[in-house]
Amino acid sequence: RRFFDINELAGLRMEQDAVFDATHGLLFGWLSQGRIDGLRLDHPDGLYDPGRYFRKLQRHISGTTADSASDKAAYLVIEKILAEHERLPDDWPVHGTTGYRFANVVSGLFVDTSAADKMERIYASFTGIRTDFEDLLYRCKRLIIRTALASELNVLAGELSRIAQMSRHTCDFTLNSLREALAEVVACFPVYRTYVTETGLSEQDRRFIEWAVAVAKRRSPAADVTVFDFVREILTTDIARGRPPEYARRVHAFAMKFQQYTAPVMAKGLEDTSFYRYNRLVSLNDVGGDPRTFGFSVGAFHGASQDRARTWPNTMLASSTHDSKRSEDVRARINVLSEIPAAWKLSVAKWARLNRSKKSELDGRPAPSASDEYLLYQTLIGAWPVDTMDAAGLEAFRERIEGYMLKAVREAKEHTSWINPNPDYERALSRFVAALLGSTGKNPFLTDFVTKQRIVARCGMLNSLSQTLVKLASPGVPDVYQGTEMLDFSLVDPDNRRPVDFERRAAALNDLNARAGRPGAGLAGVARSLLDTMADGRAKLYVTWRALSCRRDHAELFRAGDYLPLAVEGKQAEHLCAFARRRGGELAVAVAPRLFARLMEGGEGEPVGEVWAETRVEVPEAEYEYFNVLTGETLKADGDGTRAWLPLDRVLANFPVALFTASGS
Repeated sequence: RRFFDINELAGLRMEQDAVFDATHGLLFGWLSQGRIDGLRLDHPDGLYDPGRYFRKLQRHISGTTADSASDKAAYLVIEKILAEHERLPDDWPVHGTTGYRFANVVSGLFVDTSAADKMERIYASFTGIRTDFEDLLYRCKRLIIRTALASELNVLAGELSRIAQMSRHTCDFTLNSLREALAEVVACFPVYRTYVTETGLSEQDRRFIEWAVAVAKRRSPAADVTVFDFVREILTTDIARGRPPEYARRVHAFAMKFQQYTAPVMAKGLEDTSFYRYNRLVSLNDVGGDPRTFGFSVGAFHGASQDRARTWPNTMLASSTHDSKRSEDVRARINVLSEIPAAWKLSVAKWARLNRSKKSELDGRPAPSASDEYLLYQTLIGAWPVDTMDAAGLEAFRERIEGYMLKAVREAKEHTSWINPNPDYERALSRFVAALLGSTGKNPFLTDFVTKQRIVARCGMLNSLSQTLVKLASPGVPDVYQGTEMLDFSLVDPDNRRPVDFERRAAALNDLNARAGRPGAGLAGVARSLLDTMADGRAKLYVTWRALSCRRDHAELFRAGDYLPLAVEGKQAEHLCAFARRRGGELAVAVAPRLFARLMEGGEGEPVGEVWAETRVEVPEAEYEYFNVLTGETLKADGDGTRAWLPLDRVLANFPVALFTASGS
């Protein structure tokens, strides 16, 4: 198929051997020469038969004729977006996905799940929008079907009509009824696509098809809904049983071609439309995420991690990617708003009053809309630079925000769009952004905003440290997107494609390495000093360096070790996620605080030492010595003969997060 709705890019039919051979020669050459040893495959849902492609790819790499999920000659991860209720087919010879699901789970760990209703009420009060997200997604998918991807639907409907004409039981279905039924089913589809092949379908795929058809049938205004039963029989290929070969061939071909259509409709309807219309808490609106899921509890995070360790231990772990709507550090800031809903409500109400006169009026309505204004405030909270800006710096930031907001409103397709731009609305939006960010002098909004944002930013940086540690210690293969070794406050592309200052990062790493080895300083002194200068990004770099070094030194432990959730007891127990990795007698223990704004009573104070009094984490072994690779400290556990504990005020005495290694004598 074509690349979403971009007509200028051709699609190559990888199911044809000649095309496959012609397009993979260079890749196979690099693999055989040892120049690369792993593959990341983007957009596999565009393939006619992804499973067959993966098997064919691995066979060519291995030089064998094997055809099973265990034949994994090369490390292969696929850019597959999974719904919460969806599992990756276990008969594919891949090592996992590129980590979008993990990125949303780990980010959700730093969302206060108890604030969902409060944030919904604030959003509704500010914007006047009371929308059920499922209905919004349905409407956005119908919009995409009707506009950007209408031609593909016409082709599918035409082929389905020809199949219907081949049987006296279905020949009365009209082309219009078939087209409308297909559109309804696609709009109701709960996942990006299914993976029906000539040999059948999985039980999971059957459930998805039957669910979509059932919901579509309920939504349909048609008097005769029997056409949906025909569509279900086609998509499951049940109707082909016992039929002539030509009929069966066309049914299977249609079902497989249909699957190439649902994926781009979901991508454009969800990621590139709904995510820009529903702005309750925009850190939840990222690729692989679902805004209906308001964060993840510690228990849910542990469950996901245990499942990953069992089923896909070599999958990729991402936190930012080239497709992220907002970088991990932007999301880490915006997540803090869930902890302070009352303060957030007062702030946005005040900012709206201060900025009311900066809006324009179009067709009797203020421009930009309240929803776009609400998105802008969250964007500023998340992307505001850590350095003090002079006039030139503020101008550069304004240009970034203006570019982002223009893209956002075009993607939302409510007041303007890429296909049908509304210059008046876009100019009004640009004027509004310019008025808010035009000058730091005599700007009551910026004066108030910077004060409020500073508190959120501090908690966001602490979130980033915990999130980084969790990613680097979890089951899977961690991926660090370019620039995120240190704090990075990029927005959606092209903002996240800006050049990265790798020389600065290299210099900072060399300095940390030198300081850690300096006599009299040690890791504890280095770690404690970084807490006072978190805004320069070195604390995040330090955690990345030390945790990756630990993974290298204990490769098998992190590659194949079990995942053990650790119990936390005491006054601040809800503010901690702790887990261990175990392999034989070897242990690693990660301790990652969360919900810092509530922990530190509004973001003030230090998240170390006494704040953790009367709180403890259970560890698997009482007799081991626990070495903190971030501070160089060694702790012994307290125990009662059956259980062993580490007191949190000692674990987090000098640094906000901790990573221990331990082993038996």
